[in-house]
Amino acid sequence: MKRYVLWAILAAFVVAGPVGCGKKEIEALNTRVTQLEKDLASAKESLAEKSKEADEMQAKAKQLQATVDASAAEIVKLKTERDKLKRDLAAAKKKKR
Repeated sequence: MKRYVLWAILAAFVVAGPVGCGKKEIEALNTRVTQLEKDLASAKESLAEKSKEADEMQAKAKQLQATVDASAAEIVKLKTERDKLKRDLAAAKKKKR
């Protein structure tokens, strides 16, 4: 019985809802929907631009990281060579004495 009453009340709200709106309210709602659709399209466009920028920045970051890695490898190589030359110099100084 409670369900029957609940369904009757719900049906009354569903039927009375659209009937209660006047032409001005419907036009205002349609205008609001149109504006929201424009805002959504603008937000999607902005999101696409930001996504493109993010992809470009990510590619640039990867390129810079590759440069940093190459530079670090070169530094390690030069330090190894420097240490070898220091040992050779120390050995040459010992021989000279």
